[in-house]
Amino acid sequence: MSVDTVLNFARDTRPADQYLYLLLDPLSACDEANPLHINSLAKRLGDAAVQRVPRPDLSHASEAFPVLITLAEPEDRPDEELLTRSHAYAADDRGYRKPYVCGWLTSRLPPEALAAHLVSFCQFSSQPDMEEFFPVFEPLRLELLASAARSEFASRLSPISHWLCPTSWGDFAVLTESRDTPATPLPALAFDVQREAPLVAAVLAAWKRSTVAPMDYAPHRWRSPVSMLPPQAAAHAYRLIRDARKFGLRDSHDIIMLALVRVSVHPHVPYDPGVQADIKRAARGESSLSVLLEQYDDRAWMRIVASLPPAKEYS
Repeated sequence: MSVDTVLNFARDTRPADQYLYLLLDPLSACDEANPLHINSLAKRLGDAAVQRVPRPDLSHASEAFPVLITLAEPEDRPDEELLTRSHAYAADDRGYRKPYVCGWLTSRLPPEALAAHLVSFCQFSSQPDMEEFFPVFEPLRLELLASAARSEFASRLSPISHWLCPTSWGDFAVLTESRDTPATPLPALAFDVQREAPLVAAVLAAWKRSTVAPMDYAPHRWRSPVSMLPPQAAAHAYRLIRDARKFGLRDSHDIIMLALVRVSVHPHVPYDPGVQADIKRAARGESSLSVLLEQYDDRAWMRIVASLPPAKEYS
């Protein structure tokens, strides 16, 4: 997560005739003494640079609304110190489920109009005359939406030209609009991933902890000096959750446990006859999956892995 990524986004990716924004989420606490606290930014940049995004689900708590910070107006240059500080905060945010820095955006829209667009961007219609609000400005939800509705997402993003957002695996990704693609309804998968987002966040948090926890036998554990988790980690987590539900699991702890075994021992572990029988027992509520899997020592896991076909992906 090099600071150059953010600096280059502001300097090269952003069209000169567009605004540059920083999107912050007050639901993730930021110390008032921090220069990136909203009050500090208002003093530094002026009140006009601070635009609240009126979440309809939090209409009773306007102080919790997301905030668009105007870092630069068209043809102006942003403050590089604020870009550097926001990058550093985003890098420190990686271990938390709800980041404060939701990304950097470029748009031809002025602040109030962009705030209104962000509200509509978060409103999904699964049926006529029925809208649901999902806070898809949050980096994890944004990543899940982009992966679940790739063609629909680009047209839905416009008139946000570019969105540089933190990713689930500890890097940055640039999401780009498509102004030429006609808007089409979101697929059912887009709704499903949003409803599973809290559990996806829980799986990712457990997965991150597992990469540094002592484990005697974990041949598939992610090891990388570059990223916390493998690329597209959120999509992997969602598919692991979906599979666990297909196996009959409903308890979130059981789902997380099965996901951790698959990403550390072997992705095909649920297809071992013995493990499969234990999953069915957990699904029936006879015992938690954690207790059932405690009976497997390293030798048992080695035997199971040796009997399974090779796996290239985690899900």
